[in-house]
Amino acid sequence: MRNLKLRLLFSLLAVGLAVSFAFGTQQSEGESPLKEQGYVHGIQPCQKSVFCNTDGLIQCTADGKLVWAMDGSTGCNRPLYFD
Repeated sequence: MRNLKLRLLFSLLAVGLAVSFAFGTQQSEGESPLKEQGYVHGIQPCQKSVFCNTDGLIQCTADGKLVWAMDGSTGCNRPLYFD
């Protein structure tokens, strides 16, 4: 009888945790999952700047400079885009 109660308790606990994690990791409506740290070329190449999307139509800019994503260790030359 005690084992049955413990099994039921653990089952309910597992379901409760699964539901709470499912709602806890859900993204809000306006939030884009594809934001990435952007970098601009200034006096030094690859200076951190704003976060932009990894896909889109219009390339992201910050202070009039194009924003790029880090492309491995070779530098930052992959374009980022506005929402």
